[in-house]
Formats: sequence, C-alpha cells, structure tokens
Amino acid sequence: MGKYRLDRRIGQGAFADVWKARDTVEKRDVALKLVLPSVVSAHGREEVEREARIAVSLTHPNIVTVRNADWADGYFVLASDLAKTHLGLYAGARRSGRIALRVIRDVAAGLAHAHVRRIMHRDVKPENILIFPDGRAALTDFGVSRFAKAATWTYTEAGTLGYIAPEQAYGRPTLSSDVFSLGLIAYDMLTGTRPGWPFNWPPEGIKRFDAKVPGPVRPVLRKAAEFSPRRRYPDAIAFQRALEVAFRKVEAKARPRPSARRRKRKPALSPLQVQAQLFRRRHGARLGMRYRCHRCDGPISEPMSFCPWCGSGENSFADISSYPLVCPDCERGVKAEWKACPWCFSGRFTGNDRRLRRDPTAVRNCARPGCEGELRRFMRYCPLCKQKVRRVWTDPDLPDRCPRCRWPVSHAFWRFCAWCGRREPKAGTFVRSRP
Repeated sequence: MGKYRLDRRIGQGAFADVWKARDTVEKRDVALKLVLPSVVSAHGREEVEREARIAVSLTHPNIVTVRNADWADGYFVLASDLAKTHLGLYAGARRSGRIALRVIRDVAAGLAHAHVRRIMHRDVKPENILIFPDGRAALTDFGVSRFAKAATWTYTEAGTLGYIAPEQAYGRPTLSSDVFSLGLIAYDMLTGTRPGWPFNWPPEGIKRFDAKVPGPVRPVLRKAAEFSPRRRYPDAIAFQRALEVAFRKVEAKARPRPSARRRKRKPALSPLQVQAQLFRRRHGARLGMRYRCHRCDGPISEPMSFCPWCGSGENSFADISSYPLVCPDCERGVKAEWKACPWCFSGRFTGNDRRLRRDPTAVRNCARPGCEGELRRFMRYCPLCKQKVRRVWTDPDLPDRCPRCRWPVSHAFWRFCAWCGRREPKAGTFVRSRP
C-alpha cells in the first residue's frame, strides 16, 4: 500500500483498521491506520484530512506522533510509531500502583498539551492509551473520535457509557469531559473496579485505592472523577498542575531529611601519615610517587620493591602501571621491546625484536660493552641484556644511604629502605652520603 508493506492486523475500530506495517523507504516498522471507506463516504475527504491535520500538529512525548498522513491505493492512511501494547492489555499497570500512577501522569501531560491548544480528545479510553517499549504512555486518535459510531461506547444497565462523562453522553462534551474519562481509567487501573452510576463516593474498591495511592494524590484523582462538571477540573491543564503539586509533596516527604547531628570530624592523622604527606608534597612528583601502598596508603613509586612507610613488599602494579605490559613475576610494568625485567631478577622475556627508540627518561646507558640498553632511574637490571646495575644510584631528594644496599634513602622521613626493605632500628642508622 504505497510505500508500506502490510504485515498483520493489530486492531479494529469504528474509525479505522490498524496494521503493523513496514516502511520500505525509511526501513522501519510503523503502526498504519487505514481509515474505513464508510467514514470517508459519510464525512467527506476534506473533513477527514482536516482532522488528520489536527493530530499531526500535536507534538508531545505523551501524544502518539503521526509521522505521515496520505492517500494510498484509495485509502487514507496515518502512520505512527509502533507501540508495545495498549493500556487495556498492560498488566503491569494493574499489578503495580507505582506504574499505574506513572501512566496517569504521562497521559495527563499529553492531554494538557492538547487542551492548551483547545483540542478535545472525546474518546479517552484504555485502548487509546499506548504503551511503548521504554514504559512511556501516550494518547492516540486525537481528532478522529468524532467519526466513531456510538456502538464503541459500552452501555450498562446502570446507565454508564463506558468511560465517557455524563454531559458527553447528552452530546455536550467539554475539555472537562476528557478529565473525567482519565479519572475513571485511573480508578479502574488502581482498584480493578470501574465506578458506575451515580458515581457516589466512596465507590467499590476504595480500600485498594487508598492502599495504592499516596495521601496527597487521592483528592486530585477523586476531583477528576466528579460527576458534576462544576466540581471537576475544568481541563487537563488544571488537573495536571494539581497532580504534579501532589506528587512533589509525596517526593518531598519520601526524601530523607538531613541529619541534625554535626558532621563527624575526620580522624586525626598519625605521625607516619603526616610524614608521608609532607614527603609526597616535597619530593613525590620528581620520584614518581603517584601510587598508594595497599597496606598503609602511603605514597610509593613503581621502581620501589618495598613501601618506605610500612615495609610491605606485596604491592602490585598489574592494573595501574603506566607501562604497556606487566612482568608476571614482580607485577611491575615493562615494554614489549625489552628482553628482561629491569626490576626483578627472574623476569626474562622474548622480545618482539623491534629496535628500541631512544628513551627520553633514561639517565644512563648499560655498562656492558656492545649493549644498547638505556637505564631509567632506579632500574636494577638492564632491560636488554639483564646486566645488573653496579653503579649505585643517587638522587638529590634522597640524601642518605641504606647501610645494607647503599641505595639512596631519606633518613628524615622513611622508616624502611624502599630497595631492600631494611628497617631503621633507630634514628641515625642511615649513613649520610658524601657530597
């Protein structure tokens, strides 16, 4: 049918048949309404097109958007987004009061958008409230209900005409009539019972209504379903405004109040923590101490074998190393071009045989003749030939030396040697290095 390929019929009404169809140009599924020829004959092409223009003019998340209206193969067709189901078949709204109230808020917002433009729906019922996969509810069939036959209304022995308002049954619908229909739908969803003539309060199922609906929202829904139009909301604009005020009260009541107690003071830092923070501020950036010890949370750098604050030798850099690869033995970073781990004795690899680019952070070269290895500060072994570094490292930020390994330490701050793990038994154990 034109650019649409019909798949299956998903609904029938007094105004149109609804099909699931495929838009062969835009390559998407749509809901396609085929206006019945009898409706076109009774009201004329011009009137049908005018009402379709009303539906197309409404743009709101809670109103089903008519994406295309055209004549195809002798039928007037309306294409819109394909919904998951309609409210009459949506079990979630009947099981959960929270979902039912969310649907009512959505429909009230869409209806208010239409009433601002003085557009009346005239046929608000569960079948005209569509539920989309994201849970959003949206009204459909704006402007076309005036073409529907009276047979679509359900007559009962009590005189109730489906979900239509009493004044609408006498042929005098107003914007308030749409509000009444939505009020009945809300009560029906929340209680499983539709109020009947003469709509006296409280109707059947009031206990279920009170259990599912928060206190501030109850009078709003009750006023929406008032029998007399004078006691009802004049339009969906006023109804939606009152509904949102009520829900804000509910949300404010549910929001936890700030505690009147004073905020707890942060625990005082230990002398070790004070020393660690001070050292990091002074020397941490140059020494690369951007990591934290897993045990004491003190600052450490990747070349360190031990934490200088607590002596832990179990720090892993497997997930935080700045190098692209990690040595499986000591879990420190390495490069793919290296053939050995420069931090531990056992780490040996098969390099990728690529020529190493010049390392801008290297401070000296390997001492073995013919080796092109470059050494970064505090490396223990050459990353190419595994030659052990014999010449002791020095650093201006670490003015002292460990008595055991002779590597640089800080007598004023460190409690352990970061290279061999030797503990300082008392002040002055570390030997001051020569200038």
